[in-house]
Amino acid sequence: MFFQFPPNTVVIGRMRYERPYEDPISVRAGHAVQLDEEESRSTDIVGWAWCRGPDGREGWTPRGWLERRGEEWIVQRDFSALELDVEPGDRFLVHFGESGFLFVENARGEKGWVPDGAVELAMS
Repeated sequence: MFFQFPPNTVVIGRMRYERPYEDPISVRAGHAVQLDEEESRSTDIVGWAWCRGPDGREGWTPRGWLERRGEEWIVQRDFSALELDVEPGDRFLVHFGESGFLFVENARGEKGWVPDGAVELAMS
């Protein structure tokens, strides 16, 4: 479920997390992807589907961002499955959340996903 955070919401790393892959799926809104139903059932994280983009790169994609049109699945918003590493104490600006993950920006300006369980809200 998509969740918009208030502006300037910051989270802090509470545990170490390493991204699982370096060059995952990245798709523009309106493009078709191939959804792998079998692989999608392999996750215990609700709300995500394993997809292959037009360029062959794969990764977890928010199911709520996909619309079925005939035999195709169309991505409804620009999307990259790139995740960021997390170390305890790292600070991230939160842009939004989706199904157990947050889309954030780190101090170097890199944007990507982190599991919401690896971070906690910063209490200014």
